[in-house]
Amino acid sequence: MHNAIVSSKRPPRWALAGGGVVAAVAFAVYVWGGYAGGWSWTGLSSQVTLWDWLEGLALPVTVALLPLMLRHRERLHRRHKAAALLGLVVFAALVLAGYLVPMSWTGFTGNTLWDWLGLALLPAVVATSTLWHAPPRWTARHVGLLTSGTVLAGVLVALGYLVPWTWTGFTGNTAWDWIKLLLLPILLPIFVVPRLVRASERWATAPPP
Repeated sequence: MHNAIVSSKRPPRWALAGGGVVAAVAFAVYVWGGYAGGWSWTGLSSQVTLWDWLEGLALPVTVALLPLMLRHRERLHRRHKAAALLGLVVFAALVLAGYLVPMSWTGFTGNTLWDWLGLALLPAVVATSTLWHAPPRWTARHVGLLTSGTVLAGVLVALGYLVPWTWTGFTGNTAWDWIKLLLLPILLPIFVVPRLVRASERWATAPPP
């Protein structure tokens, strides 16, 4: 009875598929009208680069996908991880080409490591937060990996300021800037996501009323 009630509240698959197709077509028309059709109301033009799209969509998309990742985090297979790794490699190659060629439509040229941290750190944490698990028992290997990562990050930051390495974009950023950059990405996986995981597990295993 409970399953029937729950399933009756869910829209049929054909409705979800149809809505997805309509949304995709509408988005394609919007993009075509902005870039090719010259529709000024879209706000799109050759001046709107891939970097601008990433700034606008990276965090909303990852937040929208978080419930799906919470629900299916235990069902990830090797092919899912391989697909994610392939996507990361392709994107890294695109970023490299955007700087080296350079490809102006990417908008990557001129953006420093600090800019990338501001753009991608929080979405990356949100996207991977459901995969983070504290080890059941801390070993020397875990401590060594954590210590090595912390030391390498500290050395990179120090050299960015002291050398200085202009590509890092660290020069001029104060401690307050670092707090604003790191506070939410640190708090989210430590305090927010574990509570969401426990809440989703309680909801999934709750007996029917």
